[in-house]
Amino acid sequence: MKLVIVLVVTALISMIETVSYSARLSGARTGRIGTSTSLFNILVVFSRFAVMLQLFFLASVVEEAINSHNVDGLDVKLHYVLLSMSGGILLGMLFVPTVARVLEIGTYKLDEHGSFPRIIMSEGILRILLRLPSQFWLPAIRSNLRQIRTVKLGYTFFVLNAAIFSFYSIANLSALFAGAMMPNDRLQASMLASVINGVGTILLVIFVDPISAKLLDDVVMEKRPLRDLKASIFQLGLGRLLGTFIAQLLLWPFAKFISWIVWVSKHGLFG
Repeated sequence: MKLVIVLVVTALISMIETVSYSARLSGARTGRIGTSTSLFNILVVFSRFAVMLQLFFLASVVEEAINSHNVDGLDVKLHYVLLSMSGGILLGMLFVPTVARVLEIGTYKLDEHGSFPRIIMSEGILRILLRLPSQFWLPAIRSNLRQIRTVKLGYTFFVLNAAIFSFYSIANLSALFAGAMMPNDRLQASMLASVINGVGTILLVIFVDPISAKLLDDVVMEKRPLRDLKASIFQLGLGRLLGTFIAQLLLWPFAKFISWIVWVSKHGLFG
């Protein structure tokens, strides 16, 4: 049951993180990037809470594996977690156009009413929820794939995005797996997850964010068409998806690498 909760929560987190790209799309359409991002942050708050819930139940699954001396079985469970991450990203890519439309409407409503609570009071939460299905819109997959060539972000951008997200995908999982392999030092192993995430964040800020941010600015300033932004968002989603598949291959090697770092920190390089 705990594993099922982990899988569902992981898929939900991945879905929300992927549809975060819709804030760029709605911001470009309305010219109010800050407002669109602010509205989306409401969902992000729930996502952050879900991350804490995910780690709590994941830690419980790891403890059960340690107590039952079934670390090999834990390996399989963590691969399932990565699969649920892939599923969440696919769902997120599917809902990007829909969430973008909802955020676009929400942006104009925020201009009209001034705050989110006033929107709820004026429009009514039930009326808002009933309107959501009418905003559902499927992404134009074929069109986006053709447009990717026109955008010319390059294969390096795509590969870097995938590689960086693979770091994020396995940071916590590899650290937990390493802790299960060396239970006496599992606290020290789990702390290395932040180091892996830190490396991923540095690479993201240097190599990926500036390129996608410039493209967004070009669209807002009408130097590029909106379809270029749609294609780039689709490409970013594909990169995240590929990153989870790369993570499937890196899970065990990274766990062993973390175990080795913990061992070296205790015994020295030649100890």
